[in-house]
Amino acid sequence: MRTENINRKFKLHDERRSAAQLPEQLHGLDVVGFVRIDEFPAELLNSFDEFAGGSVAPHTRIYRNAQPHGIDAWVLDLLRQARIGDRFFLRTGLEYFPWADCRVLDHRWLESLRQVLGPNQGFISQDKTSAAMIIGAQYEVLGFARGPHLTAAPPTPPPPPMETAQAPVEDAQTVLIHRVREDVPPRPVSDSIQ
Repeated sequence: MRTENINRKFKLHDERRSAAQLPEQLHGLDVVGFVRIDEFPAELLNSFDEFAGGSVAPHTRIYRNAQPHGIDAWVLDLLRQARIGDRFFLRTGLEYFPWADCRVLDHRWLESLRQVLGPNQGFISQDKTSAAMIIGAQYEVLGFARGPHLTAAPPTPPPPPMETAQAPVEDAQTVLIHRVREDVPPRPVSDSIQ
């Protein structure tokens, strides 16, 4: 019990330092202050678990290797659709300082977010009615949004059915590529190389 209390005090101390450094690290953003989790509606907070858990389809997606300005435009469009403007709450990843109240100052803010927080970023609108999250996957960046004004993301189409028809086997050389037909005996392998 005592060790746990000591560890929590150390963590609080470390996170205070991290929170104090965040305004200096985030160029193009003004960090107005920090907000506790209990100041947000539970349904918005639960949506972040759904987004990260993959239980809902992404609202939008873009290839991870797209040009940075293309990804920036994509992020701005996602935030616009979620009605998240120049003032928003940003998920910090810190336990004691989980949300930063931020205001956009200039164009550098998106690049700065990627450098400081990485590809996974969470946002809540200033009026606390909508949420957006960006998750970096292996080949794509997924964008999720939730709010009363948003329509549900279109369902992800199922993968096309695997083709079960078999191409005709013309000779034994194609046996490695196609299924072995039982009515075609395999050709003997020749010992001589020509």
